[in-house]
Amino acid sequence: MKELVENLPRAQRLINRWLRRTAFLCAVAVCFSSARGQETPDVRELVQKIEELRSAGKFQEAVPIAEQVLKYCEKNYGPEHPETADSLNDLAFLYSSMNDQAKALPLYQRALKIREKALGRDHPYTAISLNNLAEAYRESGDFAKAEPLYKRAIKIWETKLGSKHPNTLSGMSNLALLYQDKGDSAKAEPLYVRVLKVREETLGPDNPQVANSLSNLGTLYYHQGNFAKAEPMYQRALKIYEKAYGAENPHTANVQNNLGAIYLDQGDLVKAESFFKQAFETREKIFGPNNPATGESVNNLAWVYMDAGDYTKAEPLYQRSLKITEQTAGPDHPNTATSLNNLGVLYQMMGDYKKAEPFYQRAQKLREKALGPNNPDLVSSIGGLADLYRLEKDYAKAEPLAQQALHLSEKKFGPEHQMTATAYNNLGAIYEGMGKYDKAEPMFQKGLKLFEDKLGPNHYKTGAALDNLGVLYREKGEYKKAESYALRAVEVTEKARGPQHPETATCLNDLAKVYDAMGDKAKADPLRQRAAEIRGKTKSKSASPQPSPSPSPT
Repeated sequence: MKELVENLPRAQRLINRWLRRTAFLCAVAVCFSSARGQETPDVRELVQKIEELRSAGKFQEAVPIAEQVLKYCEKNYGPEHPETADSLNDLAFLYSSMNDQAKALPLYQRALKIREKALGRDHPYTAISLNNLAEAYRESGDFAKAEPLYKRAIKIWETKLGSKHPNTLSGMSNLALLYQDKGDSAKAEPLYVRVLKVREETLGPDNPQVANSLSNLGTLYYHQGNFAKAEPMYQRALKIYEKAYGAENPHTANVQNNLGAIYLDQGDLVKAESFFKQAFETREKIFGPNNPATGESVNNLAWVYMDAGDYTKAEPLYQRSLKITEQTAGPDHPNTATSLNNLGVLYQMMGDYKKAEPFYQRAQKLREKALGPNNPDLVSSIGGLADLYRLEKDYAKAEPLAQQALHLSEKKFGPEHQMTATAYNNLGAIYEGMGKYDKAEPMFQKGLKLFEDKLGPNHYKTGAALDNLGVLYREKGEYKKAESYALRAVEVTEKARGPQHPETATCLNDLAKVYDAMGDKAKADPLRQRAAEIRGKTKSKSASPQPSPSPSPT
């Protein structure tokens, strides 16, 4: 039986500057079924063509061919034959890769029923279908349905294949990823650590599967804001991949991409650009200039230049990324909505709100059509529009959108998830702009508590939440409270983002405003001067208050 395939490169989601769900390359185990020995040569050629298109990221082109193979299997083997289940699985994977879980789910469900009937409920192949169905539920945000399926698959593999079998370990990695998606790091981390330990013991410290586990842990620590732990995990994974596969390999490029994201979040744009460029050059050489993975790297480079305030460099890269996505995924695909959303962010950062608005609106319409009105990805477009209207002081439009974003976050992620914390912050910023301080304060406080609880007291999102409260109390005239929060915001943000990051400049400037309000010019002037020096170096423009921190790429 084939092992579960991990670390498949996918066109991941990027959402707007504030309301976002950072997505990195984690352990995504998607298994392809056993080799088909009974097919005619013509059908074998079709299957090979599907594999080629899938490897090239051309999922849309592969779908009609996979449908043709499925019809062949149904006609020649019957609708309940294991070969038919294999074809259902392959077609479902294509839809899942295109983020069309609505089409993938019934195919995976049918494949599972066939395998349960033909092979039994406890067969290792049945576990594969359980895992794949769980993946589709996880991708669609239905964690409650995904978790028991993962657990059942793991139990089957442990019983039939052993606790150290590659499939068992991959299943555990996927369950850990589910907990990570739910924001439950306490459950995710021990699973990742366990898988890493077994792989090191059974495969050796330099095996690529060990690198996979290191990368997963690095991603978990990244989401926790623990860059000091994440960076060495990625660095070690990078060395293993370079040794095993060479510098020009997709796995190597993926880790380079993730390292670039860490440095971008820390404000080290020079290092971020270097790693993103390496990943881009590798992907372009391997996959070609119009592959989704190449488009992802183009997009990530654009983030670097936008963070640096170099909008003339960022704009054509975002436009190129959009073009690649439209060509590979189609003009109505959710990934296209992501690219549109990113252009909206850029124009918003440039202060061109009228140009930004139609990009946000088109992205929202595409996502509503493709994913439904309650999909988590819709939060980014709604949140982006809400914040755009906030900046334009059009609170009548901003408030209901921010409330909708909060409702979606609570429904999909739960009341204690960091996405929900971000939604609290964004709604608080709108109430603050409206002068409704009594409504803004509890929103900001809820957001701060969630960030501290889920991400830790030294995460950059925590720093942004502290800064928001500092600004609020300053506007209320409560200067001692404002000073306390503003000082903590500077300390946390400078530590998390680095001393030269635009968000550090924002916090320094906000602290200077507090001292101005207190009449302490001697303290205010050097802070304002330092903020100006940082912004002069980065050419960045930061809004104040910032509902939550700047973006991270896929």
